[in-house]
Amino acid sequence: MPSKSRRKKGKLKLGQWQVTALIAVAVLLLSAAIWMLVRGGDGVKGPFDARLLELAAERGVAGDAITVDDPIRKVEDVFVRTWALDFPNRPARDGFLGDLQIEGAARGAQVAYPEELGAETVRLRVDFDVEAFDLHLSVTEPRQVAARPAEPTPVPSPTPKPQPAPSARGRLAILLDDGGQNLDLVEAAAALPKTVGFAILPFLPRSAETAVALHDAGHEIWLHLPMEPENYPANDPGPGAVLMAMNSDDLRTAIHSAINNIPHAVGMNNHMGSKATADLKTMTWIMQELKTRGLAFIDSRTTVHTVAEEAARAQGVPTNRRHVFLDNERSAAAIRVQLDEAVYRSRMEGEIIAIGHLDKVTIEVLAQELPGLAKLGADLVNPSDLVR
Repeated sequence: MPSKSRRKKGKLKLGQWQVTALIAVAVLLLSAAIWMLVRGGDGVKGPFDARLLELAAERGVAGDAITVDDPIRKVEDVFVRTWALDFPNRPARDGFLGDLQIEGAARGAQVAYPEELGAETVRLRVDFDVEAFDLHLSVTEPRQVAARPAEPTPVPSPTPKPQPAPSARGRLAILLDDGGQNLDLVEAAAALPKTVGFAILPFLPRSAETAVALHDAGHEIWLHLPMEPENYPANDPGPGAVLMAMNSDDLRTAIHSAINNIPHAVGMNNHMGSKATADLKTMTWIMQELKTRGLAFIDSRTTVHTVAEEAARAQGVPTNRRHVFLDNERSAAAIRVQLDEAVYRSRMEGEIIAIGHLDKVTIEVLAQELPGLAKLGADLVNPSDLVR
């Protein structure tokens, strides 16, 4: 009896072990089935990455033309594999795209529409629930495009410059700045036509002497008043300058001193002054002083933001502006071009003021060219004749 009882108990232990083994096998089989589904469908079709290799090989893509990323990226709980495949030609690549659409649909994947990454590369994404394939499909053989005949480069035709009437005449005034440093050029300057005016800087070694010499030779004298430019004090206008930091009394004193330093001055124009001439308060104070002294003002226009003419007219000061710079480039050829421009504009517009410098090259060119301007239709006049 005891022996029979032990045999029954032994059979019971064997049944429990078998049940446990069966459960373990079932779990393994279920896991494998799930893994196969994630990897690309049923066991007949195989893992999707293996199928990709097969489809690519069928389209002529060699193994060394496939690049697979390592490690795999995880983006928002999705394991993303990035593959780059180089196809021998466009038909092979386009055929592979069709293969993917069919294969993806069979596996229940979402296949994104191809995205253009360049002339010969598209991007496609095949998306399973927890895994996705980011495919970059390129064509190694560039698409042949029929060569087009080269189109001739259009040559812009210049707009014809309007021409004055044959009988048109203009009045041209010339004012040469920056006298006063020395007397080296005074004799040559004095020999120019008497209508050429000279603007003298104050408080230089030969300022007053230059003004007197040129006045005695019959030329009109102007005060070339230094005014504050942009980037002051790195850009220094010189002694006697009108500065923005001056109060009304200091500014008026500076103007009186400068006028008194230049004998025979009939008016003033600005030396530098790109900052001062753009300030209406400063220019109003200056014009008030010029009004009391009976002087005119010519705006050298060293900035497009100038309000000098506006302030002068508001205070009743006779005024005008510079229209042409003669010698920004100090070469004879460039000065002649600018002088021609001044003559042309005087005939077109009626009256023009040209400003240059008391410079050797400028004086030489003017000495040669001014006597012939009347034949070209330009009448030389004093600068003061063109202020009103």
